[in-house]
Amino acid sequence: MRIVIVDDEASTRAMLRSYCEQYAEENTLAMNIREYESGDDLLIHWHRGDADLLFLDVEMPGTDGLETARRIRRTDETVTMLFVTNMAQYAINGYEVNAVDYVLKPLSYYDFALKFTKAARAMQGRADAIVSIDSVNGLRNAPIGEISYIEVFDHYLLFHMTDGGRIRARGSITRQTRELHDYGFSRIHKSFLVNLRHVDSLTATVLICSGAELPIGRAFKSPLMQDYLKFLGGR
Repeated sequence: MRIVIVDDEASTRAMLRSYCEQYAEENTLAMNIREYESGDDLLIHWHRGDADLLFLDVEMPGTDGLETARRIRRTDETVTMLFVTNMAQYAINGYEVNAVDYVLKPLSYYDFALKFTKAARAMQGRADAIVSIDSVNGLRNAPIGEISYIEVFDHYLLFHMTDGGRIRARGSITRQTRELHDYGFSRIHKSFLVNLRHVDSLTATVLICSGAELPIGRAFKSPLMQDYLKFLGGR
């Protein structure tokens, strides 16, 4: 999961980073965290798809958090946003930019974890998020919800789509697992990563995904069941 923290106070950035790392450890998540001290600094470096979750301080010198969010939303409608603020009423305008919630200063880990879980569930259920696929014919963009499962085949990845099509791509299934796990995907076998939205049924050894019968590897059975139960609980 790619996290971006934007706050003009170094102490708040450090605390948010610490809380993110604690949450990641408690929930077995892989995180990459970047920090910026102003909205202007973020906007200079921002590219669509740069982050999964964005923590934005509302009150900052220069371009404030809300205006920063407005500018990002012009080109990136999928990144999940959480505002950080001293006063809850400042975060009300967050709905204008589809922010999932706000974190109130001074921060407590308990409140932070509740808001982070809400944001994670929003990301998990976001079927219209776009993933870039490094296909053999060039970059392809596809909505998360249109990918049924990913298969390792002949040293390539095959993205099986809900319309029956397939995209042959470069890359590793380990990296795809890391990048797509928080969007509702789970590794079920050394050669298969499935979109839990499209699971028809599963047993101890077999999973049916969009009508395809896929094997469940012994080492992946327990994590798969945990992922599936969490996914069902967050729907």
